[in-house]
Amino acid sequence: MEHTYFFAVDLGATSGRTILGCLGEGKMELKELTRFPNHIIETGGHCYWDIYALYNEIIRGLKVVAKDNLPIRSIGIDTWGVISYSWAK
Repeated sequence: MEHTYFFAVDLGATSGRTILGCLGEGKMELKELTRFPNHIIETGGHCYWDIYALYNEIIRGLKVVAKDNLPIRSIGIDTWGVISYSWAK
């Protein structure tokens, strides 16, 4: 039976990871490829994710899966974030 491969990125508030999914033979298998901290940058009184560091970590995960030369069918990215507002009269 043919296997189908998927690459996933899970970005949480404090860490992230890249995952290889394999669907075949009636089951789905997941393998964590990389895990990394999600660094926060503070500038101008606000906190931001270090998008350049996250980009580099995603590329690092893609390089890990590229070594096996697997035909990746799709890439998915899941993020977590909090948006808060405050109003004053």
